[in-house]
Amino acid sequence: MHLVNRNFLTTEEVYQDLFHKIETLVYMPGVRISENDLCETYGVSRHIIRNAITQLKALDLITVYPQRGTYVSLIDMKLVEDILYVREAVEQEALYRIMNLSDTTELISQLEENLATQKKISSHEITVADFNTADTAFHRNLMNAVGKGNVLDLLKEEYVHVKRWKNFELRDEKRYAQIIRDHQAILDAIKMRSLTTGRNALHQHLDTVTNLRDVFTTVNPEYFVGTEPTH
Repeated sequence: MHLVNRNFLTTEEVYQDLFHKIETLVYMPGVRISENDLCETYGVSRHIIRNAITQLKALDLITVYPQRGTYVSLIDMKLVEDILYVREAVEQEALYRIMNLSDTTELISQLEENLATQKKISSHEITVADFNTADTAFHRNLMNAVGKGNVLDLLKEEYVHVKRWKNFELRDEKRYAQIIRDHQAILDAIKMRSLTTGRNALHQHLDTVTNLRDVFTTVNPEYFVGTEPTH
């Protein structure tokens, strides 16, 4: 978004811009947010900034500490784990239905094309944002195949917490290759019509909290709820 050159901004526009910056880690977990600085950055009144912050607070993206200030909320891994639990349950059901489809030719073609796009990240032909878009589309294709493409939208607002975690883990470039391998394993299982193999691959792919939490929370405890160092 390019909002700073606009003559007048609404609360919703400021909110959406801040939401995006928190989601993509432009504002890292735990960073202090200054209302005065935001007023100057966006060229708006304190009233608009406070309304935008109130909306972000409602999503647990902002934490206000009395007498201390306003901060970007730390990543709550228990919340991330719970959201991913729901998502996996939905996608596992979709995978079961996919295995019972009479024809998966179109789905397989879509997934292969999608993977070809994802692989361009290694040669920097696409951006991180492009990769995330392709990743989302891969899973959307699975849901679309069984007529449930909009189900994951029910988690849209809550899913920002998962996206923050994902953007955090993607700072390690090795994660791109692993995600692509996971997607390939899911695709291969669909081609073989092996439900057990597919279920295991999908679980391995989505259970990033179990697989990676300790790695990142140990190195950067200051960004996570309950692991930040005490002073």
